[in-house]
Amino acid sequence: MINGINHREMSRRTALKAAAALLAAYSLNSSGARAASGKTLNILNMNLLFGEVLGNQISKSYADAEISANPVPQNEHYEKLLVEMSQGSSTYDLLTLDALFIHQVLANQWVKEVDDIKADDPSLPPLKYENVIPESLKFVKHDGKYFGIPLTLSTPIFAYRKDLFEAKGLSVPTNWDDYRKCAEALHTNEVAGNILLLGGQDAHMSGDWATRLMSMTKLGPDDDGVLDSANKPVFNSEGQGVRAIERIKEVLPFAPKGAEGLDYPDGISLFSQGKAAMFISWSDVFAGLENGPLKGKIGYAAVPSEKYQQQMTGGFSMGISAFSENPGEAYKFLDWMLNGEGYKLLLENGETNLVFKSQLEDPAVRSKIPSLNVYEDFKKRGTTTIALPPYRVPNSVEVQRVLYEEILAAVLGRKTSEQAMKDAEFRAQGVIR
Repeated sequence: MINGINHREMSRRTALKAAAALLAAYSLNSSGARAASGKTLNILNMNLLFGEVLGNQISKSYADAEISANPVPQNEHYEKLLVEMSQGSSTYDLLTLDALFIHQVLANQWVKEVDDIKADDPSLPPLKYENVIPESLKFVKHDGKYFGIPLTLSTPIFAYRKDLFEAKGLSVPTNWDDYRKCAEALHTNEVAGNILLLGGQDAHMSGDWATRLMSMTKLGPDDDGVLDSANKPVFNSEGQGVRAIERIKEVLPFAPKGAEGLDYPDGISLFSQGKAAMFISWSDVFAGLENGPLKGKIGYAAVPSEKYQQQMTGGFSMGISAFSENPGEAYKFLDWMLNGEGYKLLLENGETNLVFKSQLEDPAVRSKIPSLNVYEDFKKRGTTTIALPPYRVPNSVEVQRVLYEEILAAVLGRKTSEQAMKDAEFRAQGVIR
């Protein structure tokens, strides 16, 4: 059974599209020059920054086949994916995929295992997964098998105004107690101490709440802190769900007025205009921030922790459609990407959520993209990576909605945190499938 998705709360993707527009204006005509071989590859693409680069610069640079990769809006992309794949359509050879929905794709066997394609054609080269960082492989590898390549990797980061911290003589907080103290110390009528995004399902659940939850219990690399491997709710197994809500409530007085209606676009707008001192959100939300009036005034660090140094990861990937009539040619394109040329074009055209190892290790790249310095902070703190919640279930957005509604009710005082978590567990168990 194919599960539907609530498109009302996809504003993070709207924010990413807006950020991409700040960086460059891309042509949406991605047909490019026909390859001399006459071979073609059709990609189901998205209108996010990486998709714009894929549909224009990358498609024009690839010489072994004509690439058709016209970006479509993210919500339309998801609907098209459901229709095309459920009907067994061979229209698309390659699929761009969101980590949040990857288990729906894998459960329905909509993408091919790359080793199976190579087995059918031994002349194909082995894919060089060693060229990308290991953390980026979480959403293209399942049960020891690869089903595509990573395109981007996103993670929550802590952005703060260096100038305001220096003026107050404050140190960058590494725990939530100090974060609250900084929010209070920095809060004025003109500049909020910190940003909370209570008006967005993804922004509040995976941004405000899950960034606090992720450091409260010990988790494995494939865990997300919300559901266990059997898809049973574990978000309040040790009272951590309640504690995460209380951590939000203690800084709510130092959030912008009207925080209950704010979502990703509002948050990045307020922060870029200098109306907030601290902002914790997913790294892809901050794309283009350094091109604004606060360039050079923003610091980036790992999100404060409670007990354990753990960091959520997400991002976008590309897989070969199970119904493609050109799997060998699609495989060759993935090989070309992993050799580096495609990732080079992503970097050159503004992508900041990088996965190519040599780019992330290059001091010149880190200097160009200050937010990447958060990876050095991870190393210093011994941070390990976990997954984004609740990626394990096919109807992840529906589960996310349940959590969002209950968390919000508690943050706004409509019910106690304990009751909200109890209700969230009951409701989540009822919708998980």
